Amino acid sequence: MNKELEKLTKKQENVFNFICNFFEENKYYPSYKEIAKTFNFNSDGTVRTYLEILERKKYIKRHAKARAVTILHNPNITPILGTIKAGEPTEAIENTESYLDNLPLLTHNKQKFGLNIKGDSMINAGIFEGDIAIIEKNHTIQSGDIIAALIDNEATLKRYIKKIIK
Repeated sequence: MNKELEKLTKKQENVFNFICNFFEENKYYPSYKEIAKTFNFNSDGTVRTYLEILERKKYIKRHAKARAVTILHNPNITPILGTIKAGEPTEAIENTESYLDNLPLLTHNKQKFGLNIKGDSMINAGIFEGDIAIIEKNHTIQSGDIIAALIDNEATLKRYIKKIIK
């Protein structure tokens, strides 16, 4: 899905993100006039130019009808990067397997990713084999949190318990 897309300029990225966010909020795409108004463009021609660039760079596909756009690369998705053992650690290999989208409770964040759960050592926490764990990189953890732990390049899902040394 995300095979080395050509980089967007900041303005192109802003227009693209507006289109994606507008669609997520309204379930239809913005009109040329709505895009022009949002970015203070003087004409529909400027909007058309931006959409042509986004299409050429493979971010969208335009269609003949008004508001007819297909987003080819949605920035508001969460990648599933592999499998994590709920039990003995296994080698941590990052490999995008699929994506999660259309989950209103899952706020998109570039620091978040999903991992498929394998194993049953976390069933008492309500985490079963086949579930997907949403992991947030560099999130501050507290004792009692369920975390993805990386130990000697092997990953496992565990409950973190801070031991107090006296």
